[in-house]
Amino acid sequence: MAFRPANPISPEETMPLHGSCDKRRRQFLVSVVLTLLFLLAPLFLLPVACTRISPVAPLPLSAGAIPATDFNQLFTRSGNGWTGGDGTLSIGLPDGRTLWLFGDTFLGYVRPDGSRPLDSPLIRNCLVVQDGERLVTRHEGTTHDPRAFLVPEDPDTWYWPGDGTVWENRVWIFFHRFRQVTPGMWGWAWDGTVMAVLQLPDLSLDRVIAMPHDHGVAYGAALYEADAWVYIFGTEQRGAVKHLHLARAPRGGLEGSWHYWAGQHWSDNPGASRSILAGVSSQFGVVGLEQGLGLVTMDERQPFSDRIVVYRAETPTGPWQGPVDIYRAPEADSAVAAYNPFVHPQFSRHGNGHLISYNINHVHDPDTLYDDAALYRPRFIWVDLDRLAVRPAGQER
Repeated sequence: MAFRPANPISPEETMPLHGSCDKRRRQFLVSVVLTLLFLLAPLFLLPVACTRISPVAPLPLSAGAIPATDFNQLFTRSGNGWTGGDGTLSIGLPDGRTLWLFGDTFLGYVRPDGSRPLDSPLIRNCLVVQDGERLVTRHEGTTHDPRAFLVPEDPDTWYWPGDGTVWENRVWIFFHRFRQVTPGMWGWAWDGTVMAVLQLPDLSLDRVIAMPHDHGVAYGAALYEADAWVYIFGTEQRGAVKHLHLARAPRGGLEGSWHYWAGQHWSDNPGASRSILAGVSSQFGVVGLEQGLGLVTMDERQPFSDRIVVYRAETPTGPWQGPVDIYRAPEADSAVAAYNPFVHPQFSRHGNGHLISYNINHVHDPDTLYDDAALYRPRFIWVDLDRLAVRPAGQER
């Protein structure tokens, strides 16, 4: 698929749904940085004597990765609609379109010098529908008074998207709810998970389903489908380390009973779930490979790592081997962080391999997101995950 360089979006390319919006504008600016800090917060807590993974060694810029220029151009938007955001999950739809899922999202427009107006709208989540070279932004409210696509009833909470899938003319998307529990930058926490069910082909919201709050595990970070099952990956925070958990449900049965991997067998008791991998990032991608599957995540061995790595396993239950280096984000430095790597298998190409996205954000000064819109847009690379040697991350080449 080849895209032309992105042009300003015409007014019809942003599609607000019904409803009105409270006037949240620049006060959401700090929330964008808080999103990043949530994803990276455990890294601030890593003990000096932590020995869970081997030391980090110098690494070349990439392991056979090349920039996905078409996609980088496609998401350089300057007109009405989406102009920046993080999350960047995607779901391939049966008619060939792709549904992109974003967390905190800037709307409005970007000036020719690359800056945003200070009154640019910022909403907690949105959908972007890709049809060839065209992107259409979906949110609630109106163009001039927008709201997030999915808004909780409690005004003190908000949703950020997880992964999703398609089944019988419906799109099923996990959304994680967060709540401000105490004053201050770190006074908020994950508060539960829901599933939004959208109708096809118009992507209208059909219903929202409350999901079990399963023993502190946030399921829905990534999905993997094989045979008759949907495998649901979740994360559990233990001190400074995030642990990977796994559940499964029959295809088409996400509303029903799940089974949880208990280390040696499946159990219908969520409390029996056991960690299958330590050290994943808050959000990640899982994809099928020629042999087994891969889990793409940020390297969690050092704070604010610029390394994207992949773990491999023959089955979803593991054992997971790695990590293997994929890429070093060139944008990352002491002020800019890279995070949220995801895989988009519907765009896999023979020769180029797998399409991977990651997000960047300024760590210290949220005003820079207005000064330079490019600091809050996803980056895309091509990586052939099947050809990467199984070699521990950080080894010299």
